[in-house]
Amino acid sequence: MEKIKLQDTKKSYIKVIVFGIIIGIITELVNLLPNNDVLGVSSIAGTFGFWIFTTTFIIYLSGSNKNAMFNTFLYLATMCCSFYLLQGMIKFFTPNITVDGLIEWSHLFFWIFISIICGIIAYILYYWNKNNDFSNFLYALPIAGMLIDTINNCFKFYYSHTQLLGAILDVIFLIIMFCLFIKKSDKKIIFIMTIIVVTIIGNFTIFPKSHNLTTEATIVCELNGEEETFYIKIKDDGEILERKGDEKIYKEIKIDSLKSVPEVVHALQDYYEEKGGSCSTRK
Repeated sequence: MEKIKLQDTKKSYIKVIVFGIIIGIITELVNLLPNNDVLGVSSIAGTFGFWIFTTTFIIYLSGSNKNAMFNTFLYLATMCCSFYLLQGMIKFFTPNITVDGLIEWSHLFFWIFISIICGIIAYILYYWNKNNDFSNFLYALPIAGMLIDTINNCFKFYYSHTQLLGAILDVIFLIIMFCLFIKKSDKKIIFIMTIIVVTIIGNFTIFPKSHNLTTEATIVCELNGEEETFYIKIKDDGEILERKGDEKIYKEIKIDSLKSVPEVVHALQDYYEEKGGSCSTRK
């Protein structure tokens, strides 16, 4: 770890910027993949766990409080810029996608603002190197955040049978972070109790419970030259919040017995394919 320590130098900051750009490009490309299947590959970029894990190690590898602050801001800000710029380029070369603008400026500026906040938090977290009782509290905070996201993603998979990969990666990230920081903690009772208390508070306040999250999809089906568009929005506990489309077909596929968006998509695909038609989803 010491060999790749980040420093307060131009060369080091350029490395962080390049890393942020690469991650932004990768996450946007992954975001193009379907997210309503069991693995839910595209959901990786949207989980807090991925960003908690990578940002925590940016802080861990930094050389000072100021260095941690700038590294965190540069990583997240450049990631956001490359993510939305690539998204805009893809939209530009995909004319059949209806968009209000090539770049979602409001989203970009919002996440850059969040990057500034995260930079300030990184400055504070770096005080874990003081090796006092407060360090044990700071060590526990990112792990508690990771645990909250892991719990939520596991519940999400349980209820919706989607985004399994995100839940698996969260568990892996959680284990890595816990093993790393518990070794550095010299007051393990403070460390463990902080994780437990912050996780309980976070699950009931900051983060929504997973079964209150929703998944939605637009499914375009074609049969005998006629096109029908279906829209479905379902809570992760199986409650249908909104649906649009031919109600006769919904009755035939027994939509009220289906508990997730992938089940509805597959049922519509089977229904239309049996009659010689086809279906495809739109993000």
